Amino acid sequence: MENVRLLTPAVDLCKINLLCMLLQISKRTLQRYRSIGALPYKTLGKKTYYSEEDVLTFLSNHIKDFKKEDIAFYKARIHNFFHK
Repeated sequence: MENVRLLTPAVDLCKINLLCMLLQISKRTLQRYRSIGALPYKTLGKKTYYSEEDVLTFLSNHIKDFKKEDIAFYKARIHNFFHK
C-alpha cells in the first residue's frame, strides 16, 4: 500500500465529550450548533471531531450564546487543551 501524503498540515482535533466539558455545554447543544452549520466539524469513521481554529472562530461569532465575560476563559481553555 502506498503512503498517502497529506496536503494540509497536521491539525489537532478535539472529541465531542471533551469539547462539551471545555465549553460547559451539553452534547445536544453541540449537536444543534453542528446541525445549523455554526460549528464546523470533521468525521473520521463514525467519530466527530473539532479543530481549535473552528472552535475559536465559533466562539467569536456566537458570543451572544455565551456570557461575554466567559469568552476569554473558554478561548484560553481551548488554547491550553490544544497546546499542552
